[in-house]
Amino acid sequence: MLESLVIKYCDIGGSSRGMRLFLDEALPALRQQNPQLGVQQVVQRFRHPKLVAVYRNGRTKPVCVKNLAPADIMEHISWLRNSHGRGQEYQVVRSRHLSRSPSIQGTWSVDTFASQLERVNEARRAREAAQTQY
Repeated sequence: MLESLVIKYCDIGGSSRGMRLFLDEALPALRQQNPQLGVQQVVQRFRHPKLVAVYRNGRTKPVCVKNLAPADIMEHISWLRNSHGRGQEYQVVRSRHLSRSPSIQGTWSVDTFASQLERVNEARRAREAAQTQY
């Protein structure tokens, strides 16, 4: 559940024009409709406007509302209010390569070519032994 909403905006910036209109027109109605919601206003000079939702489980969701109209900002606030504070669960994929036919050669390991290397070494030893006999 949404515990508090932090509204960050610039009092002179052009990208915060919609946020300043929202604060004048729609914020009193929002506070009246949602008395349980703590709304905090923070003036940040020379920064784009941002909504930061703080949930009861400690998670936060920042949303940039740069150059948006007051109605669009209200949509973002209702989305934040109705969403849960849980993070997205990511499913771990074992392999990124998906194939209908797996590799014919098999999987590589440190001992993949051990038998071939042993045969080469035996042949080399046999040649050396044959050269030293004469």
